[in-house]
Parts: sequence; structure tokens; C-alpha cells
Amino acid sequence: MPFMAPPAETERAGLRGFLTQQLDGLRHTAFGLTEEQIRLAPTRSTLSIGGLLKHVALTVDAWSARAEAAPEAFHDPRLDAMAEGDDFLLGADETLASLLAAHDAAAARVLAVADSADLDAVAPTRPAPWFPEGFTGWTVRWILLHVIEEVARHAGHADIIREQIDGATGHPLIAAAEGLGDLGYVRPWTPPA
Repeated sequence: MPFMAPPAETERAGLRGFLTQQLDGLRHTAFGLTEEQIRLAPTRSTLSIGGLLKHVALTVDAWSARAEAAPEAFHDPRLDAMAEGDDFLLGADETLASLLAAHDAAAARVLAVADSADLDAVAPTRPAPWFPEGFTGWTVRWILLHVIEEVARHAGHADIIREQIDGATGHPLIAAAEGLGDLGYVRPWTPPA
């Protein structure tokens, strides 16, 4: 999806467009990277593109499961690992291909939620330190908006990390990943010589 979310005539089309744009943007930050490069943490934090892909896939999948279960309560035990921050750490067996497969599966799941779930259904939630006190649930609409915000935040992190790794930036990466060719105002990224 080139550069901007498409115009949307309906709420669902808007949700789908922005979800797709942000999920693709994060995915494209890994375009052309090696297995070693997805593990690099070239900034002051310990974040890597691989770690961000892992975290976002888990987060998007868990929120999608919660939305699918609404109005029934749902708890994903994988969220307990998130509280510890382990979901940003890559295991020795995790590869770029496996991370992208998990990302793509989570993306497909959340897009299906955006296409068909009852946006007004409330998904009950258990108390968590990061939820407002006394809070009991989110609407599916709020969940999808939150997923957009969550993915956008981490896509921004990934943009900075990628630029630190090899100088690649967002629009040239999108052009390269989507095979857009030279658009005049942006040229596709090419690997450093």
C-alpha cells in the first residue's frame, strides 16, 4: 500500500485501510535485512526490528482474539509474558521468515475482525496494571483503534532502527517492497554496495 491509507467511505473501510497501512509499514522495515540485522539494537534501547515484529504479531493477535470473543470474556495466557517484556526478545530458533509469517497471520486475523465483528460489542477484560482502575471492558471499535495506535507506535520505532542499521527510510523501503519502481519523487531502496 503506497504511502497513505486509501480514502474510506465507511468506518470499516477506514479501519481496514489504516490497519493495513500500519501493518505493512512495520513489515516493510524488515525488507532486505539479514537474519543478523533483524536482531540488531542500534539505538539506546534494546529494541530490534525482529523483536518489534514479534511483539506486534503477539499484540495484534491477542487483541483480535479478545475482539472475536466479545461479548464473552477472554484471556490469552501469552499476555502474561508480555507483562514481563519477554515478547520483544528473540529466541535462537526465531527467523525472519517465522516472524513475518506470524505478522502476516496476525494481520489477516485483525483485518477479518475489522471486516465483520460487531464494532459495538464490549470485550470484558481482567484487571491489569496498565488498564484504568475499575475498568471492565473495551468495545471492538476501541480495540481496533488501539491496534492501529499500537502498530503505528512500533512502526515508528522500527523506522528509526532501520535507518540506523543501513540508512534505509520508509518511502524507499515501501517502493522496493511493493515493486513500485522509480516514482520520480521517491526511488526504491537498494542494498548498500
